[in-house]
Amino acid sequence: MRTAILASIIALAAVTARAETNPFFVFDNGLRGTNLTTIASQLDLAKEVGFAGIAWRTDAPERVKEMLDGCKQRGMKCFVIYCNLELKDGKLVYKPELKEIIALCKGTDTMIWPNMTSKQFKNSDPAGDDIAVAGLRELADLCDANGLRIAIYPHVNMWVHRVEDAVRVAKKVNRKNVGVTFNLCHALIDEAESRIPALIEEAAPLLFVASINGADSGVTKKEMGRAIQTLDKGTYGVGIVLRKLKAVGFKGPIGLQCYNIKGDPKTLLTGSMNAWRKMSDLLK
Repeated sequence: MRTAILASIIALAAVTARAETNPFFVFDNGLRGTNLTTIASQLDLAKEVGFAGIAWRTDAPERVKEMLDGCKQRGMKCFVIYCNLELKDGKLVYKPELKEIIALCKGTDTMIWPNMTSKQFKNSDPAGDDIAVAGLRELADLCDANGLRIAIYPHVNMWVHRVEDAVRVAKKVNRKNVGVTFNLCHALIDEAESRIPALIEEAAPLLFVASINGADSGVTKKEMGRAIQTLDKGTYGVGIVLRKLKAVGFKGPIGLQCYNIKGDPKTLLTGSMNAWRKMSDLLK
């Protein structure tokens, strides 16, 4: 009897520990290959490898619906949908299908995940803030009506170039459903490696999503290949990021960036998942 009770306690503790670990999802750029030509095949691979869900992109609404339905059928989740917002002619503009996509995502807790570009303003230029803030507030209202949040995606060489830019803009928007993303690869490419813990600290009050990947330490701005590797490769200690995320109390989803990694997707993703399972102990 005592043995059975002890086993139950251990099992419950294991379930609780897993539940406390941040959900781990894969970018859709890791689900591409000759055998992954359908949405179903991509979702099947993500499920087989063990991801909690995926990131998607601005796509035809009927394809987004197919993806959302497919996630639900597999007990997975689409955590974010990537899109572009552009500061243009005094307005924040985006593809018209984004509004339909937001409506399709109602009730899913999917986040809209925008990079922000501009030909009018230089990277990181706060002169564009008023345009961005006005447009983001309108988009935030639309998202809020559908129960969604916006996590601004800092991307090197775009107007929101750094996580600091995303934080600055999100603070000015001042809406509960507008926050930011921390991207490891973009921080490394920006040569901000030494400041990563401080950047996470700065972003923490507004942090909705984080992304990680394997990478080398000492990456320069011209070395994207070294900045994006599978999670089981590279000399950079990703544990630095995970320990800091835990320290600031981040409970949100963490994505696996896979941009331009060459090789068999299943092999690559399995290697990353094995590394994640070891690293995720840092988040418990």
